[in-house]
Amino acid sequence: MTTLPSYPVHWDHKTVLAALEDIFGEGAASLTGADAVRLWDVNWTPMEAEVKELPYAKPFNGANASILLNQRSKLSAKVALVGAGTAAAPCWDRFLRAAGATRAQVVATPAATIAATAVKVSGAGAFTYARAAAYGGVHPAMATLTCTTGGGSGVAAFTVSAPALGSDAAYAQTGQIMTTASPFVLPGGATITPSAIGTPFATGDVFTIGLIPAGCTYTPSSNRARHKSLEVVLTLPDPEDDAKVQRWRMLGGRCSIKGSGTADDYPYLEIEITADYAAPALVAAVEPDFAAWPDPLVVGTGNTPLARLFGHDVVLESFGWDAGNTVEHVSRVNRKGARINDAKASFTAKIEAPSMASVDFFALCTSRAFGEFLIQHGPTAGSAVVIHTNRWQLDAPKPGESKKDFMFDLSGKAVPISEGGDWSIFASTAAA
Repeated sequence: MTTLPSYPVHWDHKTVLAALEDIFGEGAASLTGADAVRLWDVNWTPMEAEVKELPYAKPFNGANASILLNQRSKLSAKVALVGAGTAAAPCWDRFLRAAGATRAQVVATPAATIAATAVKVSGAGAFTYARAAAYGGVHPAMATLTCTTGGGSGVAAFTVSAPALGSDAAYAQTGQIMTTASPFVLPGGATITPSAIGTPFATGDVFTIGLIPAGCTYTPSSNRARHKSLEVVLTLPDPEDDAKVQRWRMLGGRCSIKGSGTADDYPYLEIEITADYAAPALVAAVEPDFAAWPDPLVVGTGNTPLARLFGHDVVLESFGWDAGNTVEHVSRVNRKGARINDAKASFTAKIEAPSMASVDFFALCTSRAFGEFLIQHGPTAGSAVVIHTNRWQLDAPKPGESKKDFMFDLSGKAVPISEGGDWSIFASTAAA
């Protein structure tokens, strides 16, 4: 007679590991504790399948034997929406790329974040420079250098300016002397070292220098060949073998994904992974390592410095973004697996109703205008995430209330005019 286990498995004592596959459906190169993912509200279905009964006729009642078709696994969970810290990419990078997004990366170096040359807007002066210290802002910026005192090295003086956006404060410094081989400071902590002044400057000369924030920018891709896939492993203690854990694998995982944030709560990405089913096994435990996972910041005035809709700053209670992925598991001869068959992105925001003299969202809706949706959460380089589209088209605004305040629930879709132009999500990186 089989002996009952001495204790039940504790559901909360699970570990989830996830890493991108090199080849679809063949698993990651390796999974270590550093591949552990910090999740909450985990819901897991180890096997879904269609049941197909054999259609035999027989001279009595009862079921026929059946088989399981299109076997697959699903896992849904929430993951904190946080910046990249000092890492090359944010901890949720693997999920967004398995949801059909591509990544463009800017490293936190002077050469990557400062334009190689200045653009002359007007005047006769000319100079070259070396890039000395990286730009530390969250948003792209254009530094404008306006000559206020003409001359050459050690004489020419400039006003250096850049507009404010989100947590990047307006920058305006007057009387900055340009001297070759000496630091010349730009907005966001960026620094250049002028190497030569080819033509002396005259008062009124204007130059611009582009500044790009360090981090990763994600945009959707319609090219299936660029869609990444995941191996996901969930482990649970085994009730009879203390030395091992039950390992449940998911191969060829693809994601649907959406994000949301509400005032005085943690913002998160909500993922649902569909993958091929793989048989469980007893294996040695992997100790999770969450050192690379920063804690989230609650949504609020201090932590969420920018909420802008159709070019107007708004008082925001909540926001949402949905990539709108249609993920389906398809089974055919010589091909099976999860794939992303469509993606129609949408955005939502709940705001205090503004003055119609400022912005009329009903007029914007009925005119079918396209406008900006721009949220920055996280106040500094490394903590900031910026969600953005320029092509938000509103559905009918819904009036409501919150704590007796008149509110609008705004929703609408992103309508791209070119591939990948639906939306972008930027995760900021701080210099190490």
